[in-house]
Amino acid sequence: MTYPALGIDVSKDTLDISVVTGGKPLSKQFANAQAGYAALIGWLRHRKLGHVHACMEATGRYSLGVALALHAAGHTVSIVNPAQIRDFARSRLGRNKTDRVDCGHIRDYAAMVVPPAWSPPSPAMLRLCELQTMRAGFVASHVEWLNRAGSGNDAAASALAQATIAHLAQQIEAADRAIAQVIDEDDTLRGQAELLLSIKGVGDGLSAVILAELPGPDILSSSAQAVAYAGLNPRHYQSGSSINHPSRISKIGNATLRAALYMPALSAMRYNPAVAALIARLRARGRLRGKQLVVAAMRKLLVICFGVLKSGKPFDAALAMPD
Repeated sequence: MTYPALGIDVSKDTLDISVVTGGKPLSKQFANAQAGYAALIGWLRHRKLGHVHACMEATGRYSLGVALALHAAGHTVSIVNPAQIRDFARSRLGRNKTDRVDCGHIRDYAAMVVPPAWSPPSPAMLRLCELQTMRAGFVASHVEWLNRAGSGNDAAASALAQATIAHLAQQIEAADRAIAQVIDEDDTLRGQAELLLSIKGVGDGLSAVILAELPGPDILSSSAQAVAYAGLNPRHYQSGSSINHPSRISKIGNATLRAALYMPALSAMRYNPAVAALIARLRARGRLRGKQLVVAAMRKLLVICFGVLKSGKPFDAALAMPD
């Protein structure tokens, strides 16, 4: 049975939705929060749309809340690879990019393709995602207060800042312990974490972020898609023979995943034989340097992580060596 397609463009704070009712497209915006989910479901009921097929791009934690709410309300939900929506929009020769236009593309994609229904993650995965979200908030606040601490001269203010910094550090440690416990108590997560930890350069922190942030094979089917999802795919800018700018990463993707790869990639450049071999080859060519080499290491490390999760086999340096 075909249900009305509901396109949802998800951002950190808002949900832009589009649905065709009475033969005309209708757009509306809701908050990306529990109150917004309730308002959206109530609005669908008020419009007498009945059962809808909601479709949204995979955006990590930002899309999870509304997907769970709509699924619990009895609607069909699909979460798709952002690259599929981007290519669909290009095929329609779309020139404008706004949240309203994007949710219309998602709506039309859902109506035309009818992507498979999404199933909610396990309770353990939901806990892991929630804890990772809290940890990210603690880390951001910790960095903010560290930057503030050196900017004032008042002794009382400095003492309060130091106490806040210490408290946030304790909260980060508590979150790390809770995350480790969730992974250890779930057979699936523990097995996946062991696969990731078999990779030189991957520690508990990156392992947990990948488990929480990187979609599964039902959404990402190849390492190239995983690289694009993290925004580590190169973007080229070339026109004719006179314009040929250096390649840069797109940065259109999961910033949390991308940031988590940075420090482990530096370690992998020294201690992971597959990553070190790639960097040595790139250095010999002389085309990349500095941060470009680090980005290449980040990309290679993510590809290796995706590979062990997809294959279910521990890291094998011989298989991961660059061609």
